[in-house]
Amino acid sequence: MIYLEKAKKRRHGPDLEKYIRVERRYTTYREASRFYSIQYYRLVRLAKEADACWKIRKTVLVDLDKLDEYIENFKDGGNESWDT
Repeated sequence: MIYLEKAKKRRHGPDLEKYIRVERRYTTYREASRFYSIQYYRLVRLAKEADACWKIRKTVLVDLDKLDEYIENFKDGGNESWDT
């Protein structure tokens, strides 16, 4: 007896290229935390403070240009909440 198997559907993430602008740099929380060498949850909090998060369906993208600008201004401002 021969059993026929159904072809498995491949799951693909959303096509983010149609949502994002090309001239900006976007990445996920995990990749950004590795890039900046800081803890994951600290980066999440920092990105939310910088308003650099962009949620598309179940994926959250971090605008690295906006985050860089926030970190530069943050360093000059002397905000003490960074160590907490």
